[in-house]
Amino acid sequence: MATIKDVSRMANVSISTVSRVINSTAQVAPEKKVAVLAAMKELNFRPNSFAQALVSKRSNCVGVLVGDLCGGPFFAQMMRGIETVVDRADKFTIVMSGNHDEVRERHAIQALLQRQCDALILHSKALPDEELSELAAGSTPVVFINRQVPGAEDRCVWLDNQAGITTACQHLLDAGHHQIAFVTSDDEEFVDGQQRMAGYTHALARAGIEVNPALIGRAFADENGGYVAMTALLARGVPFSAVLGFNDAMVAGAISCLLERGYKIPQQVSVVGFDDIPYARYIYPKLTTVRYPIEAMGGRAAELALRLLDHKPAEGLTLKFEAELVARESVTEMA
Repeated sequence: MATIKDVSRMANVSISTVSRVINSTAQVAPEKKVAVLAAMKELNFRPNSFAQALVSKRSNCVGVLVGDLCGGPFFAQMMRGIETVVDRADKFTIVMSGNHDEVRERHAIQALLQRQCDALILHSKALPDEELSELAAGSTPVVFINRQVPGAEDRCVWLDNQAGITTACQHLLDAGHHQIAFVTSDDEEFVDGQQRMAGYTHALARAGIEVNPALIGRAFADENGGYVAMTALLARGVPFSAVLGFNDAMVAGAISCLLERGYKIPQQVSVVGFDDIPYARYIYPKLTTVRYPIEAMGGRAAELALRLLDHKPAEGLTLKFEAELVARESVTEMA
């Protein structure tokens, strides 16, 4: 493996000159720079990233905290948006998961800081606002995604969850449905769950419909949870003509439960999800849902993090995103 000494020898320059070319720490005569770059290419020399970090005070790494690396396509889409922007800046990402657990999130963030990440992009749902505000006030640029942290609003890339669910529920109301079941997260401390429940109740109240607790099914917010929540709803025997879901995963489980019991969708039960994950357009019937622009949000969070890192103004970057209804085949109008 070639060393910096080999490069200096082939380019006929000093080791310090090679170092200056690698780290761009000072002006180097054009002919010497050309000689060094040619020698590096000839020798297939790869600079030591740790040594570069010591000189430049930067690791060229952006740390990312996600909720769950194995929890479906949501975080994969978020990471695709982040990495597209980070790669374009010739930097790298280091990813850790917090599993929406306070202890794990705190440990993951500390690990990213200890690895000298230049900036952090955090999808934190468990840590308190006060702790995140303190983190944002530190020397490492921090951006929060999918959350608003009081006092750090200019660091937050977020979605209006309440408005998104209101839009989804209104679509069912417009189709003539008045008995609308809601399968949602059983974690009542989960901010997204609180906001989406508020959107559901707001849409019904606006239509003059009182919320019926018997039409709310709670479980863990994944496919199995949707199945469990729908099983409990059916066991109560309260009639409903439509189902609104906390996310597409829960809706998939709810649909499976309904189909097993002989319900036809959308002829007997209309269904609307939330997220618009990739398989929503391929299941049968194709799922009407609300598009969560998480990939675009990931890209925006990365743009903001890089601007903060380079002390550039963030004016002009939209930080609030809106959900968009995607009408497909899983909703039918009431006769």
